[in-house]
Amino acid sequence: MKYAYKTCLLATKGLHVSGDDQSAKLAEILEVESNKLGERGWRLVSVTPTLNSGGSTSKLLLTFSKPIKKAKQ
Repeated sequence: MKYAYKTCLLATKGLHVSGDDQSAKLAEILEVESNKLGERGWRLVSVTPTLNSGGSTSKLLLTFSKPIKKAKQ
């Protein structure tokens, strides 16, 4: 089976002070984005923190996949 992949970069909006805990905001954004893409057949396969500041993650790279449908012959 072949798969298509999609990546998204998630970040909270606004100014941040170094060390601010962004976990709750990131979790909310992650849930919304995952549900949106899930409705279109995408499945979340990995979450990678991409920006850490003062011990707090403020950006996440998400990777989604979905099977590629074969054209009927």
